[in-house]
Amino acid sequence: MLPAPVVSVVVPTRNRCDAVVAALTGLATQTHPSFEIIVVDDGSIDDTPEALTRFAAEHPQLAVSIIRNDPAIGANPSRNRGIATARGDIVAFIDDDAVPEPAWLERLAAGLGNGASDRIGAVTGLTLSAAPRNAWERTLKGTQRVHVTRNGTATRLVGTNMAVWRTLLEQFPLDEDRAGVADDMAVSGRSDEEGLYVLLRAAGYAPRVVGDAVVHHDHPHSAGSFLRQAFRGGRSAARLVHKYRLRPRLDLLPFLLGSATGVVALGLWLTVRRPLAAATGVDAAWLFIVPLVFLVAGAGAIAYNDLARKRKSPWETLVTFPLLLVYYHVRLAGYVVETLRRWTGSRS
Repeated sequence: MLPAPVVSVVVPTRNRCDAVVAALTGLATQTHPSFEIIVVDDGSIDDTPEALTRFAAEHPQLAVSIIRNDPAIGANPSRNRGIATARGDIVAFIDDDAVPEPAWLERLAAGLGNGASDRIGAVTGLTLSAAPRNAWERTLKGTQRVHVTRNGTATRLVGTNMAVWRTLLEQFPLDEDRAGVADDMAVSGRSDEEGLYVLLRAAGYAPRVVGDAVVHHDHPHSAGSFLRQAFRGGRSAARLVHKYRLRPRLDLLPFLLGSATGVVALGLWLTVRRPLAAATGVDAAWLFIVPLVFLVAGAGAIAYNDLARKRKSPWETLVTFPLLLVYYHVRLAGYVVETLRRWTGSRS
């Protein structure tokens, strides 16, 4: 039997002292026989630096390395710094607000097969969110579930629960071209790992889901973080489309067409409804049929996504639906803003 591969676990963190200690405590229980932990502190100004030093001193049996960014550079640049110092054959990633189950690392490593030649390349596990505490968290429930195609390929990777062969990460570094540094890395825009997924698929790799590699994710959301995640997610989606020459995001198309035709319909309704009614007796409200059709199509896509992919119950889908509409329209705004920036040559 071949020896278990050495795994380097990269944990980016920023201003989440208690959460990152909980994540590291979970890593201390791992059953995988050979691994190191690389914590990248992205310019924390709370007690995180002291807590990390204390954790390393209290766990001498663990190989813990601490890297400090000053000033902060963002989530993916932090991950890339961790990758650059990794000694393992495999690099695993977990966020500072997630706690792994004891067999997490062992199962991710086993899921990768015997090497990059197996053409798997990367694996992503099951991320279970904490019970929602408010409407914002109920709306986002299930967003980290990963759909699997008929041939078993994962449709995406989840940055808080994935592992990749180090040689592939050296070939395909994580994207660093997103604007801004988020105080909260979990709201950095999602899409942190989507560029890597695109490159792996283009190179012929078929990432897999390891459903029994479980982490428990507890990220509090407020109205502000909910809206920031939507807007930044839209911007990140537009960047990916532009950078990798992908097709436009079809999930946002019904809302884009609905909004555009709705504006046109409203303008016509305000200008022609009275002359039209006086001349023909016809109510100009029919102008809103086309935007309504697009919005109904978008609403149907949302419902399918929540029921089939996020595994929400019909009741959960129904009660969160108004906020889902808000989320997708804010996401659309981010997508349009970033697309216009790209078209005009701006990168701010």
